Amino acid sequence: MRSKKSSAVAVNQTSLSNRLQCLKRKLSAESIDVCLIDSPLDLLYYTGLTLSAGHLIVTRKSAFLFVDGRYVQMAKEKAPMQVFLDGPGGFEGVLKRENAKKMAFDSSRVPYDRFIGLKKRVKPIGVQLIPDAQLFQGLRAIKDGEEIEKMRRSAQLAYKGFLFIRGILKAGITEREVARKFEIFCLEQGAEKLSFEPIIAFGKNSAMPHYRPQQVPLKTGDIVLIDIGVVLDKYHSDMTRVLFFQKQDPFFKDVYEVVLGAQKAALAECVPGVGVEALDLAARKIMRKAKLEPHFLHSLGHGIGLETHEYPRLSSQRKGSKVHLKSGMVVTVEPGLYFQGRGGIRYEDTVVVTESGYENFYPEMDNRMLIVKSSRGK
Repeated sequence: MRSKKSSAVAVNQTSLSNRLQCLKRKLSAESIDVCLIDSPLDLLYYTGLTLSAGHLIVTRKSAFLFVDGRYVQMAKEKAPMQVFLDGPGGFEGVLKRENAKKMAFDSSRVPYDRFIGLKKRVKPIGVQLIPDAQLFQGLRAIKDGEEIEKMRRSAQLAYKGFLFIRGILKAGITEREVARKFEIFCLEQGAEKLSFEPIIAFGKNSAMPHYRPQQVPLKTGDIVLIDIGVVLDKYHSDMTRVLFFQKQDPFFKDVYEVVLGAQKAALAECVPGVGVEALDLAARKIMRKAKLEPHFLHSLGHGIGLETHEYPRLSSQRKGSKVHLKSGMVVTVEPGLYFQGRGGIRYEDTVVVTESGYENFYPEMDNRMLIVKSSRGK
């Protein structure tokens, strides 16, 4: 049986060191002795290595990586910390040597059976498990300069893909054809893969926010909703645009303007220190004024990075702790209005929060592009 391919991702060693230092400071601030990281994405974030399995033990002063025989040579050559062959009693020795009493783990990524197994391993040495998802999510939510640059490039490729889609729209082409051609185009342009199955929705299908492309042909007067993203250098992009084929329905022209106004209002709140609920409320205020708020069916947006959907979620409807924007957070802002059996409009950008506001990874939609009159596609 072939194992998953392993590799070292091109990550600046200074970036990896800074990430570990932030985590160590967080452990001290939370009075936690040590944390266990075994999610492949979190391992990638802190080690720069693509691993299908492994354990990273981080204390307030040190870090230790445990991997199996498939990865040990590569890890010893590339990892920015001590590397050991994993096995029975592996990381428990480090916990005893460090005199660890409290060990945090990401409860959002550990299924119950793995939790039970982990508990059996650490209970005999007197280590208490501390479930703490936000410890890890909050740190990864703040992107460093290297991550932001990778996300800019990923967004640029996604936008190229959008322009490609616009260029192939013609009467009779199906949603699935567009999705397939888009994927081929992006892979040929250097994408590792797509962030998610593209949402290409014609006409009334655009009323379904999480629609999957079907064998539906494009016809005059259709809304064309395009929700796409790619993965480049491991980082995801995400954007949504709406086009109108040949002509624009007056009702949806007005809806489109409401959605744009809602996004503009939300972005005006996008500065460090502002609670994420304020963005959602600002968008909803515009929709409410237009008497369309009941047609907003999802949250305003989400964090994005090594995954398409990351912490935080932008919502005023969600119970729980309040999240405030910080410089370096990268989030989507995607208001949408949906009318069952008729169609829907969504407009999505990805922005990075800066010291004084935000930077949008995508250009503003040129209204001259909004109506597709003819196709250059074959």
